[in-house]
Amino acid sequence: MAIDQKYYSCKEVISGLRKKEFSSLEITEHFLEQISANQKFNAVAFIDEERVRISAREADIRFAKGDQAPLLGLPLSIKDSIAVKNWPWKSGSFARENIIASEDATAVARLRDAGAHFLCKTTVPEYTWSVETESAITGRTDNPFDPERTSGGSSGGEAVLHAVGGAPAGLGSDGLNSIRVPAHYCGTAGLRPTAGIVPETGAWPTTRTSGLMDISTIGPMARSASDLAVLIKTIEGYDGIDPFAHNLGIQEAFGNFDEVKIGYFLSHPIAPASEDTQAAIKLASNVLKTLGAKLEEIDPWPIEQSVPLAFKLMAPDGGNRVRADVAAAQGRHSSSFAVLIEQLRSQKLDIDDYLDAVAEFKIFRSLLRSAFNTYDAIILPVAADSAPKHLASLASDESGLSIDEYSYSFAVALAGLPSVAVPVLKGRTGLPTGVQIVCKPHFDLVAIGFATKIQETLGAFFSI
Repeated sequence: MAIDQKYYSCKEVISGLRKKEFSSLEITEHFLEQISANQKFNAVAFIDEERVRISAREADIRFAKGDQAPLLGLPLSIKDSIAVKNWPWKSGSFARENIIASEDATAVARLRDAGAHFLCKTTVPEYTWSVETESAITGRTDNPFDPERTSGGSSGGEAVLHAVGGAPAGLGSDGLNSIRVPAHYCGTAGLRPTAGIVPETGAWPTTRTSGLMDISTIGPMARSASDLAVLIKTIEGYDGIDPFAHNLGIQEAFGNFDEVKIGYFLSHPIAPASEDTQAAIKLASNVLKTLGAKLEEIDPWPIEQSVPLAFKLMAPDGGNRVRADVAAAQGRHSSSFAVLIEQLRSQKLDIDDYLDAVAEFKIFRSLLRSAFNTYDAIILPVAADSAPKHLASLASDESGLSIDEYSYSFAVALAGLPSVAVPVLKGRTGLPTGVQIVCKPHFDLVAIGFATKIQETLGAFFSI
């Protein structure tokens, strides 16, 4: 047994299992110990340690029989809004406190078929609709670098668990910023895939029949950006159920940087980026320049449209659907979620206004995608700054939510573009600061390749 380090990547686990440096049970016990040691951050919504150990032993039996499944024995974590068969599926809401998943989500089933098994479900805000991972049913998930600060949302539990070494990787989901912001705040990596390449089947709430259409997506999260490729290759592709799903088509990372053209912008007036954020963008961009890429500062994207447009699309009914979906909670909501579902009432649109919003969405998506007629990647902030204090987005009088600082990540989501959030530096307050690297549709692996080069060159693997 050679488990002699705190953090393991998926690639290290897979390699160690193949070389028989440790068994699946041994490496699984390691992650269970890390989960137990870091309970104070409240990243886990559900865990059945004995069931996890049984799954690890089953993997070891398969190894002994010569099974060569590509992810055999790899333990992963899963966001609680994504179904894992026979496990609770609460999605942060008292409205679902007794729900047990009868089937795996498509993405989970694909990981299981590849030989992976699952450690736990991770915490989410209610309905996944928050930039803060806090719910009435599971409480608050704290940032491991400063418990007084948010882990981000809605995949906050995933990002925290990877930051503390409780899992090498796992699945989150990103409606408008929910993979990238938690990764940015917690010093980990996350891919928001090209819109539609990962089926949403088995996620709750579903968004395909809402105004969000294809915008929301399941995606991989990890401490190491290189691991994102391992998972996305497994979970992508049409499943015959999700009508928006389609195949990625594998476009591997560039090997030669001499013809690569990178654009970047540092800030936007709607949400001025901090000094640390701008420094991270310059540092990440210069890594790719050093490798031979051509670098060019560009005008900021028109991200000032992104938050108001997103709200028009997510709740054109004024929030009637979300309130009906969580009615069984009987008012047991966190303060921020309670404010949100009331705030949505003012977003109600008539049919003409809704169709205008759809037209605006089409124009906005086309505009941002057109940038990739010139550039192979664009680097920009994930959010305006590093992790704020808990509930910083909630007005002091609890009258509403202010989320302009997330305009950067909302814009990329609306565009349906693949984007990797990757850690770059620790700022003046000691908090991780990352960037997002955006590529044209279906160039997910290219974005991961750029992010991997940046993280490995800078040694941006932050420990707790």
